[in-house]
Amino acid sequence: MMRDFALDNGFLQSCIDLPVKIRARIVSKLQAFAKDPRDRDLGVARVEGSKSILSLPVSDGYRIYLGREKPVITLLFVDRNDSAATHGLSKRGLSPDHMVMASVEALETLLVEEKYLLLARHLVRVPAATRELQFQIAEIEKILNAHLPPEARRFPNWWANQKSGKRAHAFAWMAAGWLVARIDIKFALVKFVRR
Repeated sequence: MMRDFALDNGFLQSCIDLPVKIRARIVSKLQAFAKDPRDRDLGVARVEGSKSILSLPVSDGYRIYLGREKPVITLLFVDRNDSAATHGLSKRGLSPDHMVMASVEALETLLVEEKYLLLARHLVRVPAATRELQFQIAEIEKILNAHLPPEARRFPNWWANQKSGKRAHAFAWMAAGWLVARIDIKFALVKFVRR
């Protein structure tokens, strides 16, 4: 049984705006794949012309594309079955320093329970040329349309980057390609930098 997936920068971006039913189905398929990647009923297939890229059908209209570099499986992106976007796929080596690891449970919290999905969606949509962002904590709460827990205003370590996906809030910004670079509790400021 597999524990965690590595996330490519394009994975979250490709599925963040999909309907919740499709996102739930993505999580369900990843749960089944993690349990038994060799289960023939899953319909996993090698992408034509590639030795290390697999496709996993999600529904009639979507597939998850995965990179397989033992011992790591990387979630590359989700796309329509008939999309031309699969052409030109290449092996993308991620260094361990830039790899965000995601358990299926962390993906479920973000994509289905949607606890911090609005923050991830906001960060994914920031233009690529923008290298850093600074927010007041109140601005982040406005993006979330909800209050952060009191710990966010009192403890800098609440804002710690965490690659494992065990803390939903940190997983949201890291999966979106950002890191917290500085937190100023006194002035309630958070500075993010692009990974």
